[in-house]
Amino acid sequence: MQLTRRNINKAFMVLLWILIVPVITYLASLDAKIGIGLSVLIVGGAVGLVCVINYRLGFYIYITVTFILPMIERMAGTELSKGVAMDGLLLCTLLGCIFKRGDKTIRKVKLSNPILVCLYLYLLILVAQLFNPAGSSLLGWYVFMRVALRSYFFLYIGLNVFNSMKDVYNFFKFWLILGTAAALYCCIQQWFGLMWYEKAYMAKYPEKYKTTVIIFGLRLYSFMSDAAVLGIILACNITFMLVLLTANLSAINLKRKVLLGISVVLHTLALGYSGTRTGYVMLPLGLMIFFIANLHKRNTILIAMGFAFFGLVILYGPIHGNPTVNRVRTAFIGEQDESVNVRDRNRSRIRPFMHSHPMGGGINTTGGNGDTYYPGHALAGFQCDNGYLRAVLETGWLSMFLVAGVFYFLIQTAVGNYFRSDTELDRLLMIGLASASFAAAVSEYAQDTFTLVESSIMLFAFIAVAIKVKYLKE
Repeated sequence: MQLTRRNINKAFMVLLWILIVPVITYLASLDAKIGIGLSVLIVGGAVGLVCVINYRLGFYIYITVTFILPMIERMAGTELSKGVAMDGLLLCTLLGCIFKRGDKTIRKVKLSNPILVCLYLYLLILVAQLFNPAGSSLLGWYVFMRVALRSYFFLYIGLNVFNSMKDVYNFFKFWLILGTAAALYCCIQQWFGLMWYEKAYMAKYPEKYKTTVIIFGLRLYSFMSDAAVLGIILACNITFMLVLLTANLSAINLKRKVLLGISVVLHTLALGYSGTRTGYVMLPLGLMIFFIANLHKRNTILIAMGFAFFGLVILYGPIHGNPTVNRVRTAFIGEQDESVNVRDRNRSRIRPFMHSHPMGGGINTTGGNGDTYYPGHALAGFQCDNGYLRAVLETGWLSMFLVAGVFYFLIQTAVGNYFRSDTELDRLLMIGLASASFAAAVSEYAQDTFTLVESSIMLFAFIAVAIKVKYLKE
């Protein structure tokens, strides 16, 4: 009887799909938008159901879809409600995690963990900003809180996903494969030019690409939202992979080292093509933690020498007329260009406001968001170009210290995990995580890494790994 019911259910599903295909085809012939909408609804519903059934798989689906949504938008040739798709996938994954009651190892995580305490307090400050007398727009507050809550939900799911070191290994494999795909696509953009749909989208929405076209050429963005976030992620990945390359062959075999080396080359080329000077500075600073912790190892010294030689060739070698190399050189040597001088003048100009508003001017009051939600506000239109500065201006001094605290305790936890680990691979993963996290903390000074969509996913995934590994090792 049980088998008969299963057969009936399967037959019903097959019949339903047979009927759906001609219906969608007929509706699409009447109006293409209706057909596309129905197709997206069906596919999205199926993916959402998968996320509910298997929240671990949903965790990776959410990351992948979030990263490629900008490319899908460009292919569609019109602005899409990307936030709706992200929220839908994340909520389905969260529901699956709640229904299955997550993983038992999450009970080991203490609520008094310093990273979590910083995040709790930061969330309380965001809620309190509703009553900020300097600026309180319900719509502006809602938009930012929606983005912030995504990160918190994502962190909770991550804490349930990483229940063993095998899960950590699988995540880093996935993450590096995704990063390599982004780097390869960026190289294809440079070598063969932008795709036709990318050119059409740039022509249709030129205001979105104001920082893409610079004097050195076109800053490439792969399938991500912009070049800056691509450069930040690539720099963190390069830092992480260079650490792994110092492993002995007993920990990482020759075949995997060759694959890592190829990935490092693609990442480095793509980082240069992205034109993200922040990423260029992140590399040596990020590796500094690793070098300090492993100066007694021969492989570390060899990697350091190779990295230093490569850097000297790029900075002082007989390479002239290459726009990518010239862009890299401006980050380290020579006079500051006008964009850097403008940022310095802006920070000096806004300093009196910082001192007179300890609670900040209100959420989403700076930059273009300020023009949208707070027209006429003192901060409206002001470009921060600095995550710490934005935190001070919008939500006050305390929130800036909390953001910095998240980075500090993340690095501290990863370094602690390094000393707790008993295998070489685990130690390299943890010190690599600490190095990449320090690079991300450096990037916050020139970008808003903490709240940018793709980089915040990277950061909160790192937080979930660091916290969970700490309690797994204990």
